[in-house]
Amino acid sequence: MPDHATVKGCTCFRLRRAARAMTRLYDAHLQAVGLTLTQYSLLSNLIRRAPLSIHDLAAAMGMDRTSLSRTLTPLKDRGMIDFGSAADRRSKVVLVTEEGRRARQAAERHWRAAQDALQKKLGAEAVAEFHRLLDLTFERLTE
Repeated sequence: MPDHATVKGCTCFRLRRAARAMTRLYDAHLQAVGLTLTQYSLLSNLIRRAPLSIHDLAAAMGMDRTSLSRTLTPLKDRGMIDFGSAADRRSKVVLVTEEGRRARQAAERHWRAAQDALQKKLGAEAVAEFHRLLDLTFERLTE
């Protein structure tokens, strides 16, 4: 394992550059149904976990509330999500509409095609190891 003296360059820059390339790959596949990867991920998380407060959704997505709001606006405008009152009435919950469920379902095969394309480019073992390292990194950075 290399020590700090042998690691060259900025780790965060490399991660962000790879993330942008990966996002382009997924967005290219999802473009057929008019969703971005972030929108698809939001719909997927909401379907699995709804109702979620905006605060809880932001935490689940690893996003700040401002970025989340910018991403939710087009989904709301397209009738894919709606907002309701939380139990304490001071916050809002985000709900997926039937239109949002249909859009997410239509997008699933395009998302799968992006997953398959990534795995073909990197190899199944590399993708599995990448997932492991990303999960470990997230866990350690958020302790």
